Amino acid sequence: MFRKSMKLAVVMAVPVTGLWGGAALAQGPAGLNMFCVNGGHAAGGQQPRVPFETRTTNEVRDPVTDEVITPATRTYLTTAGGTAVFPEGDSFGPNPPNMLPTIYENAKTCRGNEIPHTLPSTPENPYNLHDDPVIRPIDKTSPTDDLDWIMDEIERVASPRIICRDFRGFEFCYAFPRRVDTGEVRDLASHAVDIIEGNTLRGRFSEREYEGFPLLHYFGGLKTKAVDPETKSVTVTQLWYDTHIESDTAYIDPTVVNDEEWTINYVIKILNRGHEDFAPYAMFFDDPNEMNLTDLGGPDLTMGGEVFPRLPHVGMDQTFFPMEEGLEYELNMKMPPARFWNLSYHWGWRNHPPRVQVTENVLVPLRNGMPRNAAEIAVFGANPLESEESKLNAINMIGDTAPAKRMWRMFRELAEMETGRPPARGFSGLNGAAIRAQMELIRQAFYDWQNRRTLPTGYEMAEDADMTVLFLNNTMYGKVRGHDGDAEVRLNETFWANRGDVVNIQLLNGDYFPHAYVLVDFGGLRGWENTFHNTLPVGGAGPLFTFGRNYFWIHVAGGGPIPVPPATRPDELSPTPLSDNTWRPGPFNTRAHGFAWGGMQQAMSDYVNTDGVGEHNLEVTFTYEPSRRLRMYQFDALHHDVAVWSVH
Repeated sequence: MFRKSMKLAVVMAVPVTGLWGGAALAQGPAGLNMFCVNGGHAAGGQQPRVPFETRTTNEVRDPVTDEVITPATRTYLTTAGGTAVFPEGDSFGPNPPNMLPTIYENAKTCRGNEIPHTLPSTPENPYNLHDDPVIRPIDKTSPTDDLDWIMDEIERVASPRIICRDFRGFEFCYAFPRRVDTGEVRDLASHAVDIIEGNTLRGRFSEREYEGFPLLHYFGGLKTKAVDPETKSVTVTQLWYDTHIESDTAYIDPTVVNDEEWTINYVIKILNRGHEDFAPYAMFFDDPNEMNLTDLGGPDLTMGGEVFPRLPHVGMDQTFFPMEEGLEYELNMKMPPARFWNLSYHWGWRNHPPRVQVTENVLVPLRNGMPRNAAEIAVFGANPLESEESKLNAINMIGDTAPAKRMWRMFRELAEMETGRPPARGFSGLNGAAIRAQMELIRQAFYDWQNRRTLPTGYEMAEDADMTVLFLNNTMYGKVRGHDGDAEVRLNETFWANRGDVVNIQLLNGDYFPHAYVLVDFGGLRGWENTFHNTLPVGGAGPLFTFGRNYFWIHVAGGGPIPVPPATRPDELSPTPLSDNTWRPGPFNTRAHGFAWGGMQQAMSDYVNTDGVGEHNLEVTFTYEPSRRLRMYQFDALHHDVAVWSVH
C-alpha cells in the first residue's frame, strides 16, 4: 500500500540488533547491567535494564515450509519478559514504590559520564533548561472558530422561509424550502476547504495564525527540518488549541550537532481554548560512543565502530511553563549532543489525551535502516504541495471515515455544486433543504473531529475489549471501557493497577496505509523522579503533573512494532445529500420534492461505512505497577507526529 514500494513486512522484519546494537545479548539489554558503573540511579545514571518482552501470536504456519497460512490477528505480550525491578506496592498511594529519590545532577551514562542538559529543574531554578520566553499578543482565532462560523453562515442562508398568516384570531406559520444563492455557499465552502487543506487563506480569514496548518495530516516530507550549522539551532512552530497541538516540524535532522550541544527554538502560539503548561518531554539514549565495553569484560555493541547502538535510558519534562490564550511564546531549549536524542514529546496535561505532538530525530532509523521519516514520505510524498494532483493523491491515502476527511469531502461538494437545472429554465438557486441536510452531516463530522477521547461515528468498541485504539487521519482516536468519552481519560484502579493484570486492546486502522502500534513505559517499570519545584505562584502546575525525570522502556522492542493492516477502500463512497443525484432538484424528480419537505431520508450514521477496516488485537500482561504519572503510552511507530493516544 506504500506508494514508493516500502512494504510493511520489510519495516517490521529487521532483527532487534538493528536498533539496540550490533551484537545480540543473551538477556537483551539487561545483560549490560553488570558492566555499567555501580551505585544508585544517579551515581551510575543507570536504572537496571530488563529483558525484552515475550510475545506470541495466533499466526498459523505450514509445519514443513514454514510459510504463513493464516496471518496473525492477535498478539499476546508480557512486559519485560516477566521481570520487575521494584517490589509490589500501591503506585497510586502517597509513596509509590517505583518513585526514585530526586538527585539534582545531570543524568549519567552507563560509564558514569554526565549527559549535558538533563537536569530540568532545581530548587534554585525551576526552569533550568531554557531562557525566559519572549511573549507577544496574537489573534487567537482557531480553525474551530472559523469553521463553526462558516457552518453557521451556510445554515443561515439555507434556512427555510417562514410565512405566517392570521385567520380568525389564530396565527398559522408555514416553512418553505429556500432557494439558495449557490455562489454564496460555494464561496463559504471553499474557505472551509482551504482551512482543512492548510492552503493560503483569503478575505476575512487571511493572516490567521493557523494558516498553513491543515486539519488533514498529509504533509509528509514537508515536516522535516535541519539544525542550522551556524546557530546550532532549529525553529519549531506550534499551534495549541482545543485538544490539538499542531506543529510545522515532525522530524529534525541534527547531523551538524551530533557531538555538540544545541537548542530548539520554540515558537508556541496559544489559540482559543489552548491554555496549557508547555511541557516538552525529551527521551535520551545512552551514549552510543561508549558502547564498546570490551575493556570492562563486556561486549562491543559497536562492532568495531560499524554500528551506532541506541539503548533506552532517561526521559524528562524539560520544563512546565504556563501559557495563556492569545499569546505567542518564544524560548530556546538547551539540548545535549544529538547522538543522545531520540525525540521530544509536547503534551498538555490539562487536556490529555489527546493534546500531544512529537518531533523525532530523523537519524534514528526505522527497523529497516531507513531514516525515521521514510515511511511518512513513502505514503504522502516528499512534497504533497508541489501540484494539485500530488495534494489529492496524498489526501487520498487518509481513510474516508476520518472526520476531517468527511468534512473536506462534503465542503468540496458544496464548493463545486451547481443547481442541476439548465439556465434557460430561469431557476435561480438550489433547494435549501438539500444544503441543510449536507450541513447536518458536516456538523456530525465536525463534532467527531473535536473529540478523540471516543470513537467517531460508524465505529464501535468490541465487547471483549478494555480499550479500542483507532488509527485514522494519520492520528489516533480511542475509547476506554466504561468511560463516557467526554471528560479526560483517567482510569480507575480496577484497570491495570497491579502486576499480573491483563488489558485487552483492540487496534483498528481506518487509513489506506499500514500503521504500527508501540507501547512505552515512562517510569513505572524502572522508576521516576519528580525534579520540579513549586511554580504555582507564577501560574504553573509543575509539582502536580510533571514527569520530572524517569527511566523509560519500550514494550514492543524485541519483536518490533505491532502491524495494523490498512483499511480496504470501498468500491464507492457513501452518498451524501449532494452527491446522490436522485436527491437533486429536477423537473421530474418527485423524490427531491419529498426530501425537501420530509428532511433526512436515511440515518446519519449510515453515511459512514466502516466495512473493511483493518484490525489486530493485543493482550498485554503487565508485570509491574504503573507510573502514577502515566498509565499507558501508545503511538504509531511509522507515522508518529500526532498519532498518540495515552491514558492516565
